[in-house]
Amino acid sequence: MMSVAACGGGQAAAPASAEADAALTPAPTISGAEARQFVSYGAILLDVSPANLAQAAAVEGSINIPMAELRDRMDELPRDNTIVVYCLSGRASPRAAAVLIAEGYDAHALGARAKWEEDEPGASGT
Repeated sequence: MMSVAACGGGQAAAPASAEADAALTPAPTISGAEARQFVSYGAILLDVSPANLAQAAAVEGSINIPMAELRDRMDELPRDNTIVVYCLSGRASPRAAAVLIAEGYDAHALGARAKWEEDEPGASGT
């Protein structure tokens, strides 16, 4: 059994921003099928998992910017493109998407990495 830490939570997250993030408007959530469609049309797929979990969370073509680094690295993301946000456990991605929206980005929260395969043609149901 694999133990998974919260994506971006804990001591690595900036305490001042976590409190401010609680007041943010929630980001819209999307399904795996919707996320794949967004990405097929050119959306950016952003993984906010911590660096030590990035390999386990990787989806081909995704960009990893850990939640703890997101505020400092937003300039690496294009403002003129939709961003689909996920992380390994799904706990940090809604917060990350809400932070991006508050900063003027068009962002949607996928949630957990496992949701990427949801409703995928040919995906096993196990």
